[in-house]
Amino acid sequence: MTQRPCYKQAEFTARIQQALGVDLGAVSCHIVDEDGMARVMGSAGWGRNDANGVVGFQLGQNVYVLDGAPWTTLHELVHRAGINADRLNRFVAEGLTEAVAERLRKSPDEHRPTYPREVAWIKQRLLPLLGMDALQLGRIIAQSSDPPRTLAALMAKAKPGTDESALRAQLAPQKPDEPSFNRLARITRPYPKVQRDDRVALGAVLTLAGMTLLLPSLLRGRA
Repeated sequence: MTQRPCYKQAEFTARIQQALGVDLGAVSCHIVDEDGMARVMGSAGWGRNDANGVVGFQLGQNVYVLDGAPWTTLHELVHRAGINADRLNRFVAEGLTEAVAERLRKSPDEHRPTYPREVAWIKQRLLPLLGMDALQLGRIIAQSSDPPRTLAALMAKAKPGTDESALRAQLAPQKPDEPSFNRLARITRPYPKVQRDDRVALGAVLTLAGMTLLLPSLLRGRA
């Protein structure tokens, strides 16, 4: 494991802070190989198989980037800014993180797309409902002290009659000590593993918000 500035770390940090209006604070970047990524994730409670295909991992002020995948740095730093599954439903957090990273990218080498279904839901459903773009919503979520409450209120306002309290509960973040990670999309496993509680939460979010998006592999797939 090597600790050194991530690819364009200072530039990305300044760009994110300006766009989202937050201070990322101290960030320690660690460049790791596949075994190193597995060890880091294992120390946080993930199984070794969960590390397959993972190119980035964020835990508190620590960011882990797979050697050879510097393009994931921007995604991980957006997580560090406050858009992550420690603060908001994983599906929503990953989709919004990617949407923000896409907007902040200035050259092809800075970002490659991941989480296509999550991003599609954010872009095609959530943002149009709220009348916002990714940076506007990202700024609100990053600055919020309670992202589930904040987002639930926005969604309920946009769609009167929505059960805001139930929606807020379903937008709740992941369990403690299960940090966000960025899995490289591959043909054999194009999307991240989704935990059972994530699938239930997503189904409730979509139903309550009246924005049902058919995601059979997520809603009915393996745990």
